[in-house]
Amino acid sequence: MKKLKAVTWNINLRSKKGMLIPDMVCKELIRLEAHIICLTEYVKTDNHSQFCSNLQTNGYTIFEDVRTIGFGNEIIIAIKNDLVNDCQVITIDNDDNNPNFLHVRVTIEGQELNIIGVRIKVGGENIFQDFKHRKSQLDKLISNLPATHENTIVLGDFNNGYFKQNDDIHSYQGKAREFYSYPLLKSEMNKAGLTVHTPSEETSWKYCKLDHIIGNIPISNVCYSWRFLENPDYQNKVSFPDHAILAATISL
Repeated sequence: MKKLKAVTWNINLRSKKGMLIPDMVCKELIRLEAHIICLTEYVKTDNHSQFCSNLQTNGYTIFEDVRTIGFGNEIIIAIKNDLVNDCQVITIDNDDNNPNFLHVRVTIEGQELNIIGVRIKVGGENIFQDFKHRKSQLDKLISNLPATHENTIVLGDFNNGYFKQNDDIHSYQGKAREFYSYPLLKSEMNKAGLTVHTPSEETSWKYCKLDHIIGNIPISNVCYSWRFLENPDYQNKVSFPDHAILAATISL
């Protein structure tokens, strides 16, 4: 059984026109030595090409949505060159009705693997409508999943709100999370044949655990890391990551 390291990281570019991807982001990714990388809140800024080139120099093949989206949030996926065979990129509309989404189907040592990067979008003055919209995006995500018999991992930022370990889908009556929550995410993914994996320690954004890896293959060693905060080039502002790095081991 082949074991691979997969990571996902919200890098906080937030559709801000003119922001550049900090050099420290690429340096931290290279230090991780992951086989599969998924970045959320990624924006094709003015140094997008240079960022991709730096990853390519370090042995990665880059997968992106080739459509012109302007300065909107996207997903980017990078996979180690020696794993890349028979690749296919699948996208959906990146409009307000869908989550940020990028699907890469790749064959690794004879086994097909679907890698899906996702971010559930947030926003709106009415928090109840916002969470209903998040649930609608989850439904769109699930409708675009591969068949249940196909090897699949889904990783990214699900913006599910705060939860406690023993909460269930009935824990948020009268609150916005009544319509979309971590227990609901787990339940809906379970119906789709996938298991949600979330670190038991640490949080991924402030006091919340928003970033998860989901799959129907063995997933282990799931953890959040804030080690990048020790990088001397890190700054606490927009365009520098504000989520923990989620890392996990997947087995094929």
